[in-house]
Amino acid sequence: MAENYCFEVHEKITRGERANWKLYVDAVYKADSNKKNMSAEVLSKLLGVKNQGGFRYLGKTQMPKLVILFSSGEDIYWQDEMDNSLGVFMYYGDNKTPGNDLHKTNLHGNEILRYVFNLAASDDEELRKTLPPILVFKKAGGRDVKFLGLAVPGIKGKPSKEWLTAVWGCNKEGDRFQNYKALFTILNTSSGSVVEDGFGINLAWINDIEDGNAYDSPYAPKVWKKYVQKKKYSPLLSRMLAYKIGIESQMPQEKDKVVMLKELHDYFIQKDNGYSFEQFAADIVESLDDAVVNIETTRPYKDGGFDAEGRYKIFKNVENSVFVEFYMQAKCYGCKNPVTVTDTARLISRIKNRQFGIMITTSYVADQAYKEVREDGHPIVFINGKNIIDYIYDECEIRTVERLRKWLELNYGESE
Repeated sequence: MAENYCFEVHEKITRGERANWKLYVDAVYKADSNKKNMSAEVLSKLLGVKNQGGFRYLGKTQMPKLVILFSSGEDIYWQDEMDNSLGVFMYYGDNKTPGNDLHKTNLHGNEILRYVFNLAASDDEELRKTLPPILVFKKAGGRDVKFLGLAVPGIKGKPSKEWLTAVWGCNKEGDRFQNYKALFTILNTSSGSVVEDGFGINLAWINDIEDGNAYDSPYAPKVWKKYVQKKKYSPLLSRMLAYKIGIESQMPQEKDKVVMLKELHDYFIQKDNGYSFEQFAADIVESLDDAVVNIETTRPYKDGGFDAEGRYKIFKNVENSVFVEFYMQAKCYGCKNPVTVTDTARLISRIKNRQFGIMITTSYVADQAYKEVREDGHPIVFINGKNIIDYIYDECEIRTVERLRKWLELNYGESE
């Protein structure tokens, strides 16, 4: 297995030394192994920010010059997520206190989120030029950090009102609070700046950022300036090199989500041996993408290799949009029962030219089935147990087994 490229950061990097350092995507910046306390922390030495917290910044809270988002991955209830295939990063705010104002947090993180997203949504280019660069890091073991990239607020194709949303959560005692869910795009900075070509962000940019010249700096990445000027996105898209994907990426790992997925599976199995799961699956598919239209389930026992069929509308907001037909196969499987080659073969046999298939399961896709679909180029979309529970947890804001069961009984309790 390939190892990440590493840089050791033992002492604070001075302004004069910054031109000799660069930030590379997925490179690890290692702490001083000889120091065990906060003096070993990396980001403060690398970028001159504070040495702790998920939100770190240069300048004033009301008008930061640089924002660092640090994801520790330690809060199992509010997991930040990176989608490398789309260059999208989802980050949660820092309000976890019931009864507290959404923006009144110790680190002022939610205030900063509101500030940068308001700037990004503005049509005033001069105002947008004051947008602080946003650098994203995650914990890489101990006090080491991995650089995930240069982020900008928002996602191409989503309206600005959906970039930053307030969601409800609750603590172990059931007390509720509001927090932010923020959507960022990780930019592809490989085009470099006006003074440097190639990969890496030169830390000399930090000097200009500190001086209030982030936009005018010759070290500012070209794609970042393009975003500021014209709201253009150049996301860092990546393709998987291997056909094999692990169970851990297809099934929830957080304890509460694991229990919820089991409850979901058991509910439909106990109700009618999983047949009503087909309607649930169709509803989930329709909810995951608003371009899905006219999806209808088939009769039990006579599905002909699929459980639902529908149409997918391409370019839905233009005249004479195109519809593509699809077939859906739903598998209400237990966590140890994956989708196999036999399962995918039945769906593949139904697909004709200009059609595609959707395989949705409460479990995961076995290695061989996934590999054959990828290698043979079959147009199959996989929706696994993790996808289902993440949607219920994040979008429906159902985060307990009790609420899940009530929701299922309300929407899928009656027999057809």
